[in-house]
Amino acid sequence: MQRIKGGVGTPANVRVHEIFSQCPKVGVWGDAAMDQEQLVFVTKVDNVDLANRTMRNVPQKHIGIFADGFVYHYSNLQDQVVKWTHQKFLKEFEKIYHGKLGLFFGTFPGADLELAVKPEADSVPRGLGFDLKKEGRRWYASTGGRPSERFYVGRETKNGSYVGLFMSPNEYYGPTYRAEDYIDRYDHWAQLMELTGYCESKNHFNLINTYDSAKFTFGFYQLAAHTAHDNLILLFRKLMSLPSSSEYFPELVLSNGHLHRVNEDGGMTDLEVESNSGPGGRRQLQRFMDFLNAKRLEHDMQEVLQSARVIHWANEDKLMHELQVEVACDILQAKMERYARWYDLDGQTDTICALIADIHHQGRASKNKVKAALHSATPEEKLITINPGYAGRISDLRFKLEAMKSKKQLGKMIYDAGLNEFRAI
Repeated sequence: MQRIKGGVGTPANVRVHEIFSQCPKVGVWGDAAMDQEQLVFVTKVDNVDLANRTMRNVPQKHIGIFADGFVYHYSNLQDQVVKWTHQKFLKEFEKIYHGKLGLFFGTFPGADLELAVKPEADSVPRGLGFDLKKEGRRWYASTGGRPSERFYVGRETKNGSYVGLFMSPNEYYGPTYRAEDYIDRYDHWAQLMELTGYCESKNHFNLINTYDSAKFTFGFYQLAAHTAHDNLILLFRKLMSLPSSSEYFPELVLSNGHLHRVNEDGGMTDLEVESNSGPGGRRQLQRFMDFLNAKRLEHDMQEVLQSARVIHWANEDKLMHELQVEVACDILQAKMERYARWYDLDGQTDTICALIADIHHQGRASKNKVKAALHSATPEEKLITINPGYAGRISDLRFKLEAMKSKKQLGKMIYDAGLNEFRAI
């Protein structure tokens, strides 16, 4: 093992106290399962708060890996990895550290994100069970004991090196979002959501996609799993408030405002820890992504089960629809304030605002390109065609925008930046 040094590759966390806090389960060494691989920590007893899974950031702390009855750790004195018994591990550090030392165990961070999933409904011990069946490249599911109520989950596909599930447009089914159902609650924002929702999912509440870099995208607004404090994680936080959450996702709880995976022995993993694991070092919620879709480069049963869960939930529970719309509107309203500052949108038409929101929701053009389109002689047309590589999006936008204008859903309001609202022209 080489010394830790600077570099440009993917970084690893070697800060002992931070690793300790990320372990799903921690405890005193006397309570450790000696037949399992795990982390072992040594430090002063009063440096550790087991109830809150915290360790003080002090110099005198060390970490090793326990496997096959021995502790493997890096010895600074010997400048190499050494293999000791746990008794020697404690004894040697008692010679160089001060105070009353203790050994503590920690299960590996993220080790509990992969579920033991089988096609049978009883493969997951808690919550609603699903029977999963593959026919060709298509997956279907039914809740345990109800094969007659089988529903479609999606088909396997490949996008470059990524694989996953999706539904083609001719396979869409199930409940849909309509602005008229939400106009009383969300006013004109309901119309803007219908435009982007149509382009993303034809406004289907149950649509999934697990084959791109986000690993899991869901709902009529196609909220992606990778972004911190945004999109799908916001929906899942709210879903935890529904009575049915323990049936669909019994492994999840909301703790201190963050979504956590709770394993069978009570250990917890914070799914909202951010990592620089995205393209170009982009920060993203890797653990949340991995819980929903364990293996990016191969088809796995976990992504099928998680897809079946959210699809069935959306098919059966109108409260889930309400939360999807609430989250989408919160996101849209917050981001429109940002777009108003970027592009001076005060007094702009609702169609211009809707197109800008759609562009940034999909991420298909830069700020400079949007500004150039706005300053052109035909800004609406330039915004629709801002990225010629998205022919399908352009077609959908043209069709839906024209339809909504003809029904006077759009094209009759202007944006008031001071109020972050729309008013009649």
